[in-house]
Amino acid sequence: MQLLLLTKVPLYEENFERQLKQLGHEVYCSSTMISLIRNKSYNEDFLYQFAAIIFSETLYDKEAEELITMLPHRNFKTFRRSSEINCQDSETIFDARIPIGVNLERLREVLLAAELSRLVLKDVERVQQITVKQKLSDLNLKLKQKEIVYYLIKSGDRTVSREEISRQIWGKDPTKSVLASLSKVVSKVNEKLENELGDDAIQTVWGQGYRLNKRIFDYLEEEMVETDVSLP
Repeated sequence: MQLLLLTKVPLYEENFERQLKQLGHEVYCSSTMISLIRNKSYNEDFLYQFAAIIFSETLYDKEAEELITMLPHRNFKTFRRSSEINCQDSETIFDARIPIGVNLERLREVLLAAELSRLVLKDVERVQQITVKQKLSDLNLKLKQKEIVYYLIKSGDRTVSREEISRQIWGKDPTKSVLASLSKVVSKVNEKLENELGDDAIQTVWGQGYRLNKRIFDYLEEEMVETDVSLP
């Protein structure tokens, strides 16, 4: 696994970082990422390469919990290093706690359980993605229209800027021509899905970008539930 270790004092983490590497994990230890996350000035593509984020005991609980709320919506596994007493806490927003001074065997067990859980989630996500794509094919949308709708689906309830969509779908910076094409595609999608939803499928948030109407998620969710039931 590729792991991001957030700490206020990187030198303090040398022994723990060595343990993680002994278990075959790639570790990126950083203090600067803490301020980048707080200021929302991080590169999401950089964060997405990590399967899990470990919050050092050099962070207060409140600091670690606040940082989690600032992370992008993604299936990160989150770990909290803390004392054995705190590890007994049942209510936590972390996936697991790693005791300070943990031996290699126990550390391997904690990380392995998280990795297996992550793989299961990825399988479920893959099935849902296939189902969504199949459902979209029934909506009589053209390629660019499907691509934009699918990208907004993956973005959840997040408002996506026109610039981001331009780069993701057209693969280039948002020129006037690209932005005009984007507006036209959005208009066509709304026109085609008006009968199914009775409202704009892609909603415009002025000055921010686009997001999907919640009814789209409800519409697709019914199909996903039916598909899950039919799986062996």
